[in-house]
Order: sequence, then C-alpha cells, then structure tokens
Amino acid sequence: MLKLIVCEFRKLKRKKLFRLAFATSFLMPLLYSILLRDSNLDDLMTVVREENGFLLLIPLTVVLAANLFFQEHDYDSLKNLACVPVPLGRLALAKLGVLLLFDVAYQMVGAAVAVLMALRGGIPLDGLGLQLALTLATGVLVWAVAMPCILLVVWCNKSYIISVLIAFAYTTLCFLLRITDHFMMVPLGLNAASLLPTPMVFRWLYQFHSTEAVGEATLAFYTRLSPYFVSTPVVFAVLLGEALVCVLLMMKLYRRQER
Repeated sequence: MLKLIVCEFRKLKRKKLFRLAFATSFLMPLLYSILLRDSNLDDLMTVVREENGFLLLIPLTVVLAANLFFQEHDYDSLKNLACVPVPLGRLALAKLGVLLLFDVAYQMVGAAVAVLMALRGGIPLDGLGLQLALTLATGVLVWAVAMPCILLVVWCNKSYIISVLIAFAYTTLCFLLRITDHFMMVPLGLNAASLLPTPMVFRWLYQFHSTEAVGEATLAFYTRLSPYFVSTPVVFAVLLGEALVCVLLMMKLYRRQER
C-alpha cells in the first residue's frame, strides 16, 4: 500500500495543477496579515483553518481527486494496471491516502505562514501548541468533509469541467451551512445537522475561538451556539465514520471499472 501511495504522489507531483494548488496555501494568511494589522495569532490561524480549509482546500481536494481518479482513463492505462495485477480497490485507497496527506500538509504550510506573519508583525505566539494541533486536526477533517463530494465525482465519472462545477457547488453549500441556525443550533443526535459534515466541524471549531476584542454580535452568536458545541472525539467519530462509508463505496465503484 505504501508503494502505491508513493507512486500516486509522484504522478500527482509532476502535474502543474498540484504545484499551483499547493501554492494557494500561502494566500489567505498572507492577505489577512496585510489587510488587518491588529490581528492576533488566533485570528491568523482561524483564517488558515476556515477560509483556507473550507473556501480553497475543499474544491482543490475534489479537483485533484478527479485528476487522480480519471488519469488512468485519460492515458488508457487501466487495463495495464489490471494485468500487473494491481487491485483497483487498493489503488483507489492509495489515491485517497495521497489526498489526505495533501490536505494535512496544505493546512500545516498555511499555519507556518501564519506563524511567520505573526513573528514579522510582533504578534505574541500565545497558545501556539493548541493552534497547531487544531490546524492539523482540521486538515484531517477537511479531507473527511470532501469525501461525499469526491464520491459523487467518482460515481458520475464525467469530465473535469463537471467535477469542477460539483466541487464549487459543494464548497458554496458547505460555507453557507456554517452560518445557518437551522443546522448549527441543533442538539447532537440522529438528525441532519449532526450528520452533515460542515456544521459538525464548525460546531467543534467555534468553541476554540478567542472572544477577546470581538463585537457584541459575534459574542452573542458564540453564546447562543455554546450549548451545541461538540467535543473532539465526537466530531472525529462522526466525520471519519462517514468518510469510511464513502471510501468503501468509492473502492467498490472503482473496482467495477476493471470489468
């Protein structure tokens, strides 16, 4: 399995799309530190976890997934892989493993940029360990959030243009759900709000936001949301459980392509 992951990573690394996608990890924290001079470390890391993760990383993950899953069709090499033989289920798992590594690395590079911007601006690095742990965890959770969209892309098995449209529609929906009371202010249980991945992630993340120097409206929002916060074990159990179901379905769909 490790050899397959390395092979898939080397194939992806040669593509300009991969290098361009990874370069965007600098974008949000750099812009935020330039535009807002009075920001603190929590603000910079929040931008990395939320704007970088849910506005940039999710669509990039889906587009890269389409590239990984469609490349054997593009080069008509699927039959050759079946003759080696390389089990297509394991190959699909290796591709998803590469995406997980990409998402975690993307978030951590963004965190490194945020730390550099903080040092450059003389911002204290208070709570750096917690901020890095949250950012690392968010990289894993963003990968899990992207899994339903990647499953849809693999199931449709259409062109790159369709994949891009699906990715951006999913990203927009995810970002809108985080500000909707109907999906955020709901007790944990067997309901849509507890099964939708994005509201769950933000119900976990928001409890770590600093409430110092925030406006009255923002403070009131956090106060209303606080009874609905979810713990770290719960958010990982729910999202990784859903991701596992998506992974198993993708492996099954990909194995059908060798018939």
